[in-house]
Amino acid sequence: MNPKQVFPALFFLAACASVPERTKHPHYSFPEKSVYLELPSGLEESRPYKVLGWVKAKADWPTLDQDGYSQSLCRNYFNKASASLLKEAKKAGADAVIQVRSVVFTLDGRTEEHATPECSDDGAVGEVLVRGIAIKFKPLDESVARPR
Repeated sequence: MNPKQVFPALFFLAACASVPERTKHPHYSFPEKSVYLELPSGLEESRPYKVLGWVKAKADWPTLDQDGYSQSLCRNYFNKASASLLKEAKKAGADAVIQVRSVVFTLDGRTEEHATPECSDDGAVGEVLVRGIAIKFKPLDESVARPR
């Protein structure tokens, strides 16, 4: 091989070696049975509950990918943060979390809450902050639940 053929081959190999691999992100599902964006729904819709207080959680992920920030990543990590929110609520004796919101801090110092996943990205790390209200369901009264 002459030097004119070696240089392009070395350049190609070096260029390929410097391309970062895409980060593989695990999939997180939203805990639908115990975390509610608004009020309890489904089987728990009319069940009385006691409010225990606010719970907060966050989830971070690397964003150095070539794709950068994407709404699907934000939603995925919103789901992870919502599961963490439920864990924190259960530590306090709660059964569920209601009125889950994304929390965003703006540059002018304001705080915004959104019912949809809203994330921030500083170029290296993406972050979603969530908060909700921990609740404890009251026991069902059997005399009310059973018709006579």
